[in-house]
Amino acid sequence: MEALSRAGQEMSLAALKQHDPYITSIADLTGQVALYTFCPKANQWEKTDIEGTLFVYRRSASPYHGFTIVNRLNMHNLVEPVNKDLEFQLHEPFLLYRNASC
Repeated sequence: MEALSRAGQEMSLAALKQHDPYITSIADLTGQVALYTFCPKANQWEKTDIEGTLFVYRRSASPYHGFTIVNRLNMHNLVEPVNKDLEFQLHEPFLLYRNASC
């Protein structure tokens, strides 16, 4: 996990718990990510209006892990549960994933 002060960790955890009270701890984070979606018709990646800090966290209820991007551009955060329908591929420096809704 990136260097983050104890106070910073507690503040981030408290903020995440406001949206999901079942979050118990932050497993990892990165300070700046941007979300892109793939458009099959155009066969290209399109930037969304979601970018900010990515938090990977543990939960006390199912699903037991998830991740969120706390959006700096507007009030709409990305929240994604980690479950059996989630597929990941690492193509550095990119992390690609597909959920049940593709």
